[in-house]
Amino acid sequence: MSNNKDSVTRTGISLEQELLIEFDKWLESKGFPNRSEGIRFLIREKLGKEMLLDNPETPVVGSLTYIFEHHKFDSGLKLVELQHDFGELIISTMHAHITHDLCLETVFLRGKQARVKELAEKVLALKGVLNGQVYLLPSK
Repeated sequence: MSNNKDSVTRTGISLEQELLIEFDKWLESKGFPNRSEGIRFLIREKLGKEMLLDNPETPVVGSLTYIFEHHKFDSGLKLVELQHDFGELIISTMHAHITHDLCLETVFLRGKQARVKELAEKVLALKGVLNGQVYLLPSK
């Protein structure tokens, strides 16, 4: 293994024909230029997920997206209060009016995994928040 992070090591793998055919279809549907790029993507994705599972102190970046009823349960005010309580994590917030009663908000986050998840859980548990999802990536 080379210490130069820009160097590439050529390797080979053996796959069943059916799996390779499905992989090639997937590569084409996603727009990967070649198998190597697809395999690198999948390895990084898997390692990133493992890193998140292994350590709550892992630095992460990500987004928290949710739909909420802004006229009910003071949810708008409670969301702003939570955002201030977790202000050290928030990079930016985007707010959109979906209907007269519903808003969509995405909060871009950066911090330790455990703290980011704590904010996400509190937001998604609020009365008036109808649905949401957090998406995290390791940032190291």
